Amino acid sequence: VDVAVWALDLKAPRSVSAVGGRFFIDDETETPDTLEAILEYPELILMFHFRPTPLPGFEHMGHIGCLFEGTEASLVVNYEQHEVWARGKKIDDFPRPDPTIPDSPGHVREFLDAIKTRNLDTTCNVRYGHRVTKPGLLSNIAFRTGRRIYWDDERERILRDSAAEQFLKRRFRKPWKL
Repeated sequence: VDVAVWALDLKAPRSVSAVGGRFFIDDETETPDTLEAILEYPELILMFHFRPTPLPGFEHMGHIGCLFEGTEASLVVNYEQHEVWARGKKIDDFPRPDPTIPDSPGHVREFLDAIKTRNLDTTCNVRYGHRVTKPGLLSNIAFRTGRRIYWDDERERILRDSAAEQFLKRRFRKPWKL
């Protein structure tokens, strides 16, 4: 989701629905290992596919990537490469655009540098981290409740669904609280 949120400057979805399950990993966790989510943003619909294996036909791109579908062509990207497809054929001579953000030295390195220098101007700061984490968290809530949820980003609340709203906060054992 990171590439889509960054490239399209997405803020927050208005609604989210998701289906999935645990089909590959057999352990004690609750999070699905396979998830298909539909996130409705004001400007577009984002489909999010989470699975432990690459999508068929895109194995060479790895398991992290993004497919942008336009009216003339499609763009498949991950953090290291891109492909442009038009009418079912790969366009090999498509020019690569100039980078618009600097390369990251890595999240851990930036975190340590920010602590040392007190400079919070990182390529993935807390505000952006909050924005890019939201689609996954809301998708998990939609999956766990089994229904479409509606998000009020200004108040950071799920609308008209107290059962879904409970997943926004963690329950702590007594006497711990936050």
